[in-house]
Amino acid sequence: MAGTCPLALLAPGTGGTVAELRAGKGMQTRLFGMGFCPDARVKVQCADRGSIIVSVGDARYALSRGMAMKILVREGIP
Repeated sequence: MAGTCPLALLAPGTGGTVAELRAGKGMQTRLFGMGFCPDARVKVQCADRGSIIVSVGDARYALSRGMAMKILVREGIP
């Protein structure tokens, strides 16, 4: 999908819109339950070492870099 990048590559303080999840069925179910649905707005709060703290809606989650690489986003919050 053109114009997308993995969530793990966004700098802290930047955000975007979820474009696609490239994960298995079990991981997709887990991410959907957390609010990572297509067109959901996400923002990277902190990206230190192994974990990335992101906000989705009113919730904040700590994701591993591997998990964040499976979430493709369109940069820039509309």
